[in-house]
Amino acid sequence: MLRGIFTFVVFIVMTVLVSGTAALWSLLRPGSDVVMRLGSLWSRASLAAAGVKPAYEGLENATKSLPCVYISNHQSIMDIWSLIPVLPVSTRFVAKRSLFLIPFFGWALTVSGFIPIDRKNRARAVRSLATAAEKVRGGRPVLLFPEGTRSRDGKLAPFKRGAFHLAIAAGVPVVPVAVSGSGAVLRPGGMFRIRRGTVRVSFAPPLDAASYGPDGIDRLSQDVRARIVERLRPDELTPADASSRPGGA
Repeated sequence: MLRGIFTFVVFIVMTVLVSGTAALWSLLRPGSDVVMRLGSLWSRASLAAAGVKPAYEGLENATKSLPCVYISNHQSIMDIWSLIPVLPVSTRFVAKRSLFLIPFFGWALTVSGFIPIDRKNRARAVRSLATAAEKVRGGRPVLLFPEGTRSRDGKLAPFKRGAFHLAIAAGVPVVPVAVSGSGAVLRPGGMFRIRRGTVRVSFAPPLDAASYGPDGIDRLSQDVRARIVERLRPDELTPADASSRPGGA
């Protein structure tokens, strides 16, 4: 409980300081990558306060084929804190629209060119994905969480098709990203339930989305999921995913 409270305080203080600075700088220097540069400091401070250590595998795959679309599973905010320090500073996230309404934090996301998505409004969601595809074609990597939200039970949830449609439309490589252990250190239910531990982030080799063609959305989704599944722990998988791994569970 005390660790959770301390982490929450550090998170709030760092969010106000970093987001306020990033928002102001981005207004003065449109297109700046300061939000990701300062975001690395925000992430590292929050992880240190939580007693969580990130461990990385396949970092060479993260920058092998740029620009690209990163597609990652999502268990908790620890995923974002663990990812930001090792992603290219030009990366932008597709994030749920409600985050953009948070004072300071949302302002920084908006002026820095992050992409809000309203999954309850299909027309808006389609426009957001089109905007993201334009950013990728313009040279910026983009990260998406195809489950749509954080896992509620710690297991990999079904993927939505939008992220894969975007990747094929942009015609750039897809880098599958598996984040393991973040659900164990911060279980669903609140910021205060934090345990010390390790979050493992694994970048799989890129997949050539352009080779799948406009009718290959489902096949691309299946291939990305398979690469994420093989990098997660058995307790982070549904029975169907566990049985699909080489050798079973």
